[in-house]
Amino acid sequence: MNERAPTEGVDLERRAAPRQKRSQDRILKIVAATKVLLERGDVDAITTSTVAAEAGVPVSSVYRYFPNIYSIHRTILEEFKAETDRIVTTIMEDPDEQDWTVSLSGMIFGLRQLVASNPSYGAVFRLTLTTHELRAVREAWNLRLAGFLADRWRQGLDGFHGGDPDVVARMTVEIYCAAEVLIFETRDRPADAEIYFIETLAALQRYLAPYLD
Repeated sequence: MNERAPTEGVDLERRAAPRQKRSQDRILKIVAATKVLLERGDVDAITTSTVAAEAGVPVSSVYRYFPNIYSIHRTILEEFKAETDRIVTTIMEDPDEQDWTVSLSGMIFGLRQLVASNPSYGAVFRLTLTTHELRAVREAWNLRLAGFLADRWRQGLDGFHGGDPDVVARMTVEIYCAAEVLIFETRDRPADAEIYFIETLAALQRYLAPYLD
């Protein structure tokens, strides 16, 4: 039986992390199996049972660490978010780079490479559009990323002027996220994905040009 999309109140928190290496390895195996299934494409068919079968562990072992399939998805999302944060902060806080267009291009290219190298990230990110709790996780992530940009711009970095940094930062993040889903959905057509990537970069540059020097 497939698990239905969670409603408000469903627990997405992973159970307390075990200290034993064997248990930690089993968690890694469960998450890795879920990534494999996500990369195969039939996202709606993924359940704790299919994950257990792919990982070669009993279903009871999955439930021992995760209350439901969505908590595994959230674990992957948190990993994706951590990698994204690393890319964004590394590029945007480079003291030697003063040209915001170069920083923006580097950031977008870095994020695109991250998703291209880890298809499961794109698949689980796409789930945030249709699953209430996962959408809430994405919303919190978007707000944090937008807050990072807005804080920079309130300090006058990147030559920000003439607008509300909170609004401009939020729009920047939302434009990128919408484009990321489109690029992911055309991953089997590399030429089209490349066109959408170029257009995304151009759209963001045009949007930000009035506010940044």
